Amino acid sequence: MSTEGRGEDRTEGRGERRAEGRSDADGPSLLALLQRGVRWFSEELVAELNAAGVDPITPAHAAVLAHLDRDTPLTIAELARRAGVARQTMHRAVTQLLDEGLLFSTPGAGFPRTTLIGLTDAGRRRRDLASGILRDLEQTLAEQLGPEAAAALREGLTRAWSR
Repeated sequence: MSTEGRGEDRTEGRGERRAEGRSDADGPSLLALLQRGVRWFSEELVAELNAAGVDPITPAHAAVLAHLDRDTPLTIAELARRAGVARQTMHRAVTQLLDEGLLFSTPGAGFPRTTLIGLTDAGRRRRDLASGILRDLEQTLAEQLGPEAAAALREGLTRAWSR
């Protein structure tokens, strides 16, 4: 597909929208709405974890825990790729979770410095608890939006980033 002329079309009027923080005169930009949704999920997750007596999970820690398979350790590079973050960012989060006893590391096959990262029993429990809370939050959102709108939101967001 040709991209000729698209640069002009895509940037036209951006200054005015950026200055207002809106995509149009009817409401906040999609970016602001997505950020509001992420903030709601994050704040509710932390509150529920606190209520359960569990240390909160930072967004960086959530990215690690969410992308680890239950029984299959992964390299930091693979975790970073799955989470869409830099390897250095993932390494920092993994190091913190190793120190907390939620992850283990073991030498991998192949390249001598390859390390595989997996969940400890404590890490599985923390991830499973957080996953259950997130499922409940999704249910709350579905009740607020209606099941069809919630399903359409999930499908639309899945399709938007599945390329």
